[in-house]
Amino acid sequence: MGSVRKTTVKSSWKVADILGFEVIDQDGTKLGLLADVISTGNNDVWTIKSDTEELLIPALKSIVTKVDISKKRIFVSLPEGYSDIYGTKIKLEDAVVIEEISGITVYED
Repeated sequence: MGSVRKTTVKSSWKVADILGFEVIDQDGTKLGLLADVISTGNNDVWTIKSDTEELLIPALKSIVTKVDISKKRIFVSLPEGYSDIYGTKIKLEDAVVIEEISGITVYED
């Protein structure tokens, strides 16, 4: 008799494929859109922008729970108190715009 091999379908995508996707947390709150990806030494950091804020989220398997390509949505599970401890929120109305490059706004640090 022959052997049966189990195969799994791996979901893969490139950063360019998911830019502009809506990001939703575990409570169903819409955090904003994935606007940029910052490459760091250990893991990427995603920049999520809403109309009023910018939030930085580490792109870790423990945080990013699902990327739905067909619905253009990213689901994240943020630890309790994330924005107070790990998050960086920038009130965009207080930010100083330096320039805009290819549709991406660059803010002063």
